[in-house]
Amino acid sequence: MSSAKQRLESLRQHPISFIASQRFNDEDLALEEPLVTEVEQGRERITSEGGEGLPPHLRRMCSTPLLSNQQEQEFFLRMNYCKYHAAAILASANSNRPSRAKLDEAEEYLERANRLRNYLLKANTRLVVSIARKFTDTKNSFDDLLSAGLTSLVRAVEKFDCDRGFRFSTYATCAVRRDLSRLVNNRRRDSQRFAATPSEVLESVVEEEFQHPGQAVQRWQKLSQVLGHMMEGLDDREKRIIRARFGFDEVEGKTSFSQLGKRMGISKERVRQLANRAMDKLREHEAFEQLQAFS
Repeated sequence: MSSAKQRLESLRQHPISFIASQRFNDEDLALEEPLVTEVEQGRERITSEGGEGLPPHLRRMCSTPLLSNQQEQEFFLRMNYCKYHAAAILASANSNRPSRAKLDEAEEYLERANRLRNYLLKANTRLVVSIARKFTDTKNSFDDLLSAGLTSLVRAVEKFDCDRGFRFSTYATCAVRRDLSRLVNNRRRDSQRFAATPSEVLESVVEEEFQHPGQAVQRWQKLSQVLGHMMEGLDDREKRIIRARFGFDEVEGKTSFSQLGKRMGISKERVRQLANRAMDKLREHEAFEQLQAFS
């Protein structure tokens, strides 16, 4: 197999996607912004602007100046125009005897499109940094969110249609926020699904203490302190149910819902409802992670 034929097959293995525009029919797609031409031809000027107040590595990532509306429009139009031409050349190439000159031309168009795409990504990185910082918390690190946000930005650049008249920043902000929100919510849901519930934690700790009495006095005292702090947010009935249900105030051990209902003059089902409500409050308490450490 000839090297030209191998090149053609290799290029065709990766379909070229682009956003079509009626303006592709304009002769040579004349550009008004010199920056677009400079970037496309690999003559990008090195700048150092923006990113004030950020760590050095983030400041470098955010150093590319923001684009004007006109620049943004031409960047996207020219990027897709280059991909459109590359795709057309590859589609029309003779599969058995492809022209090396045509393959060179297609690869050159793809390289130009890649330069324009990378500049668009760099010019909008600070937007992702800003959004990622707002979603950062103890369970979602900034670095993880930034990585996910940049992936969203790449997809947004590939899908943005500049002919619709919207600014890319508006489109990208919605896309990045949606993806980061989905990521954070999925992590929270998975954490709640697989983490031990307050009931399971209490059950395991109490069971261990009854099986091995006197072997962990200090541990039990610490547990009591944590529980006491957590139970401050419960009302009197909820406190009574939790203490009796898990045997904290009973010599004979745990008390059933039926027994508690008889003592309190309410139904077994009502006791269960109050217990579940109390467990939900304990799960949301900031000290719940300390409680999990005892299990």
